[in-house]
Amino acid sequence: MAKRETTMARLVGGVRDSVVVRGMVLAALLVLAAAPARAEGSIVELIAAVKPSVVAIGSQEDTGRRPAVILGTGFAVGDGGHILTALHVARGVPAGSLSIHVGQGDDAGIFRVKQIAADADNDLALLKIEGKTLPALRLFTGKPLSEGEEVAFTFYPAGAVHGLYPATHRGIISAITPIGRAPDRKVMAYQLDATGVPGNSGGPMVDPADGTVTGVINSSYVPDTGDSAADRPAGITFAMPIQAAVELLRKAGLEP
Repeated sequence: MAKRETTMARLVGGVRDSVVVRGMVLAALLVLAAAPARAEGSIVELIAAVKPSVVAIGSQEDTGRRPAVILGTGFAVGDGGHILTALHVARGVPAGSLSIHVGQGDDAGIFRVKQIAADADNDLALLKIEGKTLPALRLFTGKPLSEGEEVAFTFYPAGAVHGLYPATHRGIISAITPIGRAPDRKVMAYQLDATGVPGNSGGPMVDPADGTVTGVINSSYVPDTGDSAADRPAGITFAMPIQAAVELLRKAGLEP
């Protein structure tokens, strides 16, 4: 009888231990499921990797002085001696006056650039830097993205109204929609649910996972103009798919 009770105690104890183990495993799985898929430090690393390639674009007769107005944003591509931006940022700047700011704050350097190629349909411009190379961002060469994919973009906000300090925003592709600056010339663009302000045009839209450029920021929906635009940023931003930029670089003899 005592032997049977001992055997029963072992069986009950084994069942109890098994339940405890299963409970511990289930708790661990729940913790893993609740944890973010990417480490919190990943966006920090992304920003640190992208910022050295991003520049502010301005118009300045004398590159020894800071231009009064920043026209937009661009980023280094190809061999590092070229800048990709939105065509409407560079268009209209007098010959010999187009320049870029490299860096941020009072430590930013100014370099002359000139436009060497353009794609008017997709609002893209390729610039050549005079006497300077930068770390080039790699362009995505696959198929266009789908709605719902995550993105991030870096730019100089609101014409550097608060100084030359680039900002990074992130969101998802909320729609793929026609966009164009003329009624008879529209192309498909990414509509983002990320906040944008004037000055973001020409900035790189990147894949948060690996930093490859998947689009070029084109514009934001801003209901007001003037200084109030900086105080009332829009929740809708548009970007041109990078495929057209890849072709533009290849025609110029550069690897994307």
